[in-house]
Amino acid sequence: MAKPRVSQDEMVWMSALSVLVPAVVLIAALVYVAFYSTGYTLFQKVVVVIVAFVIVAAAESLMWMAWAGRKGLMAWPQRK
Repeated sequence: MAKPRVSQDEMVWMSALSVLVPAVVLIAALVYVAFYSTGYTLFQKVVVVIVAFVIVAAAESLMWMAWAGRKGLMAWPQRK
């Protein structure tokens, strides 16, 4: 089975998204916790940030799995 070709442009975009998406979500979660969650306790504010990170991790995992699946990079190893 031939190795699939992975373009450098795709890797640049995927890498940039992998850095920018968590940064934007972290900033948004911190702004929300700092200014809009006035009735929350400290524990609830921490949970809001943790949930934001869990959502980002799930979204990035799906993004990378979909990309690798399209490229054929997630095939099961062949037994010999």
